Amino acid sequence: MERRRQIRAIVVHTVRVSTVAALLLLIPSPRRDRPRSDDGASPPAIERIQPFLPTASVVEGTKDANGFWMVKDAEGVTLARVARTLPEAADVIGYRGPTEAMILLDRDYQLIGVDLIDSADTEEHVTAVENDDAFFEQFRNWTWTGPEPGTNVDAVSGATLTSLALAKGVLRRIGGDLPSLVFPDAVTLEELQGWFPDASARRVDGDRVIALDRAGQELGTLIRTGPLSDSIIGYQGPTELLIQVEPAGAAEDSEPPPMTVADIKIRSSFDNEPYVRYCKTEYGFWALFEGRTLAGLADMDLEAERVEGVSGATMTSMAIAETLVASAGRFQVRQQQREQAIQAGGSTWSNWRHRVIDALEMRITAADVGCVLVLCLIPLFRMRGWFRHHRIRRLWLVAVIAVIGIWSGNLISMALVAGWSGGGIAWRLAPALAAIAIVAFVAPVGWKSNPYCNHLCPHGALQQLLRPHHKSKRYWKPPARMMAVLKFLPGTTLVIGYLTLLWSPTTDLSSWEPFHAYLYRIASWTALTLAGVTLLFSAFVPMGYCRLGCPTGRLLDHLRRSAGSDRVQVADGVAIGLLVAAVLLR
Repeated sequence: MERRRQIRAIVVHTVRVSTVAALLLLIPSPRRDRPRSDDGASPPAIERIQPFLPTASVVEGTKDANGFWMVKDAEGVTLARVARTLPEAADVIGYRGPTEAMILLDRDYQLIGVDLIDSADTEEHVTAVENDDAFFEQFRNWTWTGPEPGTNVDAVSGATLTSLALAKGVLRRIGGDLPSLVFPDAVTLEELQGWFPDASARRVDGDRVIALDRAGQELGTLIRTGPLSDSIIGYQGPTELLIQVEPAGAAEDSEPPPMTVADIKIRSSFDNEPYVRYCKTEYGFWALFEGRTLAGLADMDLEAERVEGVSGATMTSMAIAETLVASAGRFQVRQQQREQAIQAGGSTWSNWRHRVIDALEMRITAADVGCVLVLCLIPLFRMRGWFRHHRIRRLWLVAVIAVIGIWSGNLISMALVAGWSGGGIAWRLAPALAAIAIVAFVAPVGWKSNPYCNHLCPHGALQQLLRPHHKSKRYWKPPARMMAVLKFLPGTTLVIGYLTLLWSPTTDLSSWEPFHAYLYRIASWTALTLAGVTLLFSAFVPMGYCRLGCPTGRLLDHLRRSAGSDRVQVADGVAIGLLVAAVLLR
């Protein structure tokens, strides 16, 4: 009989935990109902740019090779370039979801300004970032390559996750080799199809543009000369070329085969049309370069090989020849720099930029260390039985309030659980908070305990310190009818909150609980008031909010293994009903 009861308990509890896990995974991302800026297809409004550039008048609707829009004044003069951080940074999660920013660069690719466009995070976090001028001012020292080596990104106090997510999004969006200012347009799919009719997509890999078929297989490779060499002048200006390259035979000694020039086309030119047309039709001129490897083209001596150009378009054709040689040489140098950077593990600005991103992703602060230390001390205190000693217990509660509450503000809440369930866990930006969340949800499932509510929650710790003795004059036991109603309040709040998120994922649940008050630097008066009211109630009713009001605690308690884990509860039926609703709405 006991054996059957244990098996039933395992099955029931497994289904219970699985149902909750499925419910969390089905929470839609807060970004679902937010304006997506056409997934980055439209530029930021000119009104957002004008505080940085008062003379800005219009933003061109066509992006350049790096996905930036040109900002021009009323006379049509290019002033700057502007871009959004989404969708490139859509997977950078803050407190509840991604944050989109505007990046403004001048003509020398120096950052003029960064501005927050939209965020899925809570209103208090977003407002704190928007109002912190010093946070945005630090971006003015950045260039296209990112901050100078040794630069630390300072987060907004009280809104660390939101501000760091924004900064990381900026780093994601900039970087790479500087594009040509003379030939800014990216290679289009139509241009690729001129060589590869089956091309349905393209991939940019450094200086190469790779044509892909519907299955994602590579069809061929082109090289643009514009970003490599755009300063060689013919009769009136420079010419941009597209070079089709192919592997020259099989690779040897595990090295990639050399790339051979298969075909060359003039893409655009500032020279006169007759001269450009003469060059296009002079097939003998192009034969001088086709069939050579890129290394051979880079070493080509035009004078020694008596390249005289095209009759009637000598200046234009010789500029084209010099552009081909210079571009091949520049391509070789860049390829060697990339290979050396990979081998050296970080000697170039590109690797420094990635190290800055890595530092942002795994940002460990003193507060994080303090929180992890508190987590690590729990097993020791339990093993030694120190939690049962009155004085040690009070010291522990004070430490939890100071470290987890006031210092770090790392509290678990419905808003946090909903945001991370729908958008992903920001464990790199907030490692200590992620660790606390893991302990909070894993421990009840496997070890019949609820360490977060019992030992880690600052609001619970304050209630334990305020808890009235049953003989105290301020001790109050609510009437039985009131208790019968109040005991359903946490679960009811959970259900209403979950249904609200299904219909409106952008709903901010942080105002439903008092935990935002511990982010006192940015907390609203409503959060502070709610925290005060719940603590006042708990000063008369022992652990009043924890027992009769906390939806997060009710969720954790639902997951906890207990002597009654073999019995199907009303909450299990409610959870299954919510799961059906979530699946249908999905």
